[in-house]
Amino acid sequence: MRVRRRIVVLALVLGALAAFDGFLLLRRDRYREETARLRTGMTDLERQRADAIVAADADRATLMIELLRRQAQGDEALHLAVNVDSSFVALDRGTARLRTMTATIGPERRVGTAPDTMHAVVPRGMRVVERLLGKDDRYELPAWLWLDRGLPVPAVRSGTGWTGAQAIVTTGGVLIYSTPTTGPLADSSYVMPGAVRVSAADLVAIRENLTTGTKVYFF
Repeated sequence: MRVRRRIVVLALVLGALAAFDGFLLLRRDRYREETARLRTGMTDLERQRADAIVAADADRATLMIELLRRQAQGDEALHLAVNVDSSFVALDRGTARLRTMTATIGPERRVGTAPDTMHAVVPRGMRVVERLLGKDDRYELPAWLWLDRGLPVPAVRSGTGWTGAQAIVTTGGVLIYSTPTTGPLADSSYVMPGAVRVSAADLVAIRENLTTGTKVYFF
């Protein structure tokens, strides 16, 4: 009987996943159709201008990332380099790489509830360390984090060790943390949008090398 129930539940889950995949494919086809319709209504000159704008934006983003990478390599002071595309954090001094740490980059998406929403983005650019947190420190997490996890927002949004054994807060509010044992981030399958997660062992190992004001390059 239990085996039969498990089979039924598994079939329902697979059916739901298949339906969701179909929905995504339908949305993708509609997006392509709408794009094609809009381009059909453009003149040749308008299409050329639109393509040039898209290409220019992509080129600017690529150029910015490359400039940040070179700026980090030329920085002779101890600093952190966060490679978003390759998912790692490095402790560098100039071109010398002292430690490489595997990282999980939080997704980019709109969070919160309307009309109070915001777009949590993958960080880019140069920031500096603003706070260094230990296992006994408290750090107030944003209310949208609970909503993103489908949890009620508590009256107190900070707790001891909620950002792991060690954590880094940069200017702009970017959080580099390790998986804690308590709090809303105590889930290895979830990474806070717009944040970076590395292992506790790596953060503990580099802690003594960091101070407030240490530069952090995101590229």
